[in-house]
Amino acid sequence: MSQLPSGSKLLFLSVLSAASAYTADISIFPIILASLSREFGINTANSVLLAYSYNIALIAGIVPSYFARTPRVLLTLFRLGLVLFCAGAVLLFSSDTFSGLLSARILMGLGAGIFSPLIPSIISVMYKEKTKYLSYWATTTGAVCVIAPLALMVAAQIFALRSSVILIVLLSILAFFLAGKSIVTASERASTTEVSGSPTISWPGLLSVLVTVFVIYGQLTWLIYSIPLRAAHAGASDTYLALLGTLPWVSFTIVCYVMSRVASIYFPQCLMVSAILAGVGLIIFVNMPTDSTSSLFLVMFIAGAAMAVANIPSTALAFSYVDASRFGLISCLDILAARLGGAFYLSQFDWASPGVEILWSGIPLVLSLAFILIPQRELK
Repeated sequence: MSQLPSGSKLLFLSVLSAASAYTADISIFPIILASLSREFGINTANSVLLAYSYNIALIAGIVPSYFARTPRVLLTLFRLGLVLFCAGAVLLFSSDTFSGLLSARILMGLGAGIFSPLIPSIISVMYKEKTKYLSYWATTTGAVCVIAPLALMVAAQIFALRSSVILIVLLSILAFFLAGKSIVTASERASTTEVSGSPTISWPGLLSVLVTVFVIYGQLTWLIYSIPLRAAHAGASDTYLALLGTLPWVSFTIVCYVMSRVASIYFPQCLMVSAILAGVGLIIFVNMPTDSTSSLFLVMFIAGAAMAVANIPSTALAFSYVDASRFGLISCLDILAARLGGAFYLSQFDWASPGVEILWSGIPLVLSLAFILIPQRELK
């Protein structure tokens, strides 16, 4: 990074700040939600509405990113998304009504939907050494996944859990102003870069990956929200909830480090392992006693590991089925599948009294994983 022009350095720091704000929200909001539901007496239906309204709004926010085909449009949309995301975080911190909390999550979802898919696109467009800077980005977000819940544990000891939202606000503001400082330099440096080309798509492979992402991330999102909510309504303390929320991101970071050393030829098998882990987590959760602390911690740890096992392989496989000119679109579709899965599972399955019906939701994985195993294209 030391050899980059100052404008490019600032832009990359902006990207890292934005990615950190987005990741911090993903890792800590299930715990904040559990605390808020207890503090304000929010019923089960409204708790779930707060959870999946963000996902639905994020899906809507993804749409504009498809039209970001020049650096200037990329950066303009990136800053717009940060403004909406930050405004939602401020409202989340300050509101004491359910309608205010719901509006906050919708704003944050819209903002995240706009700027988060643009992060890999900005890196790909602005920097020649794409792999190195994508690696920096992945490493930073992995670290934030662990640090944010640990910071939440400190907040639980001193302040209300909701005070941790201030971290998200500060990171968003930092990202916005750093992007503003670098927007002219970066735009001029890559002003001729556009996403173009005739698409060549292997549809069976691509669709099978998207279905797999939908189901696996749907199941895991449901688990990561359901466990803290169940614990909160059973009387768990904020410190306990924060510790519970830390576990999936600890296992996620550890397994992500291991996955960075796994050869791409094993990526289809990695998705199978992820599906098995998600299924094991669901089986344990459905059958465990509601007051089983060890089981709750075990399932959260398994959920984080399952996400990590699928994280890199799902994106790499999706990219392998299309031309490089369509990487931006595929990045959007990948996030879309994960968020749609999360929204669907949160709205369809009751976290308070989970039944065996959720276990049958893994059946589509059998067909989708079978297609993924069919040789498509050599992974780079």
